[in-house]
Amino acid sequence: MSGIETLSTTWLWFHLIAIATITYALRSSFIALFSYYDVPAQLEDVLELVPPAVFAALAVPPLLYRDGTYYLSPTNPFLIAGLAAGVVSWKTESLFRTIATGFTVFVVVTYAPIL
Repeated sequence: MSGIETLSTTWLWFHLIAIATITYALRSSFIALFSYYDVPAQLEDVLELVPPAVFAALAVPPLLYRDGTYYLSPTNPFLIAGLAAGVVSWKTESLFRTIATGFTVFVVVTYAPIL
C-alpha cells in the first residue's frame, strides 16, 4: 500500500453535505440577523472594503509571482497585461473592455516577435 488512503464514497458525501450545511448556516445567519436589525454605520464602512481586498488577494499574486519567487520583470506578460487592464478598468469602468484589453495585451506581449 502506498500510505495514501482514500475516502469511501459515503464519507465523501458526508463531508460534502456537512460543509454545504455549515456554509449555508453561516450565510443565512447573517441574512436573518441583518433583516431584523440595521447594520451599524461603522460595520458598513468596514464591509465596503471587503470586495476590493478579496479581489486584490486573488488577482495580484498571479501577476507578481512565478514558481514561488517574485517575477518583477519588464518582460512579464501577466504583469504587463494586468497593468493595462487595470488602467482600462479605471478609465472606462467597462468589464468587457477590461477583459478584452487584458487578453489582447497578453497575447500580443506573449506571441509578438521581439523587435
